Amino acid sequence: MNLTLSRSGAAIALCAATLLTLSACSDDSKDSAESTTSAEESTSGEATPADLDVRVEDLMLPESDFPGTGTYVVKDKAAIDADKSNDPEVTPANCAAIVDKEDGTDEFDRARVEFDMEDGTSIETQVILGETSDLDTVASQVEDCPAMTMRGPLDSGGQLVAEMENSVEDVDGSTVPAKTIISTGTATVSGQTLPLTIRSTGAYVDGTTVSVQITLTGENAANWSDSDQAILVDLLNKQIAVVQDAAAA
Repeated sequence: MNLTLSRSGAAIALCAATLLTLSACSDDSKDSAESTTSAEESTSGEATPADLDVRVEDLMLPESDFPGTGTYVVKDKAAIDADKSNDPEVTPANCAAIVDKEDGTDEFDRARVEFDMEDGTSIETQVILGETSDLDTVASQVEDCPAMTMRGPLDSGGQLVAEMENSVEDVDGSTVPAKTIISTGTATVSGQTLPLTIRSTGAYVDGTTVSVQITLTGENAANWSDSDQAILVDLLNKQIAVVQDAAAA
C-alpha cells in the first residue's frame, strides 16, 4: 500500500479519527429510513438482523484480506461502546450527524476490525446489523456540514484539536451503491500540527451497514492513488459479500 506515515503521525491519527460512518444520522433515523423510497434502501431493507443467524463478529474480514502487515484486532459491540467514552466533542452540533458517537446506532449490534499497519496507516472495517438509511440522506448531511472541529482529551492530559473540511463522493467499482465521506484538515496535539485525512466508505446491504475507513496523517495525508482506492473498494466488496452470503444462508 503506497501510504507511508510516521509512527508519531499514526498515533495522532488514531486519537483524532472519530469513526465517520455511513450511518443513520439521528435517533429517529429508523423512521426516516422507513419512509424513504430510494432504490438503495429498498434493496438493503430485504433482510433484518434476525435473518442473519450469525454473530456479527463472525462477519468480519480475516487478517489475510488486509494489505501489508500490521496489528489486527476484532472489537465487539461492548468494546466499541467502551471506546466511545473518549470520543471528542464535535462542533457545530449538526456535524454530529456524520460522526459515529451521535448517530443513534447504539441500539444495533456491531463489530469492527482495527488494522494498524506498520507504516502507520489505520484501516477499519465495520458491520452494523439492522442499521440502514439511504445514500441521498448521507450526501445531504455531509453537505450540511462542510467544516467541523473535533476536540478531545488525551490520556497524557493534553487535548487534541482537529479542524476538518468534509465532502462526499460516489464510489466506482462497488458491488452495491456506496459513497465515501472525505474529511481533510489538520490535527494539533501539544503544539504539533499535522495534516489529517479520514476516508470512510460505506454501503447498505441486506438490512446492514458495511463500511471501510482509512486514516492518513503527515505529509502523505493528501496523497491518494488509484491503487489505494482499489484496495479500499476491494475490502468494501469483500465485506459486502460476507454479509450477503450470511443473509442468503
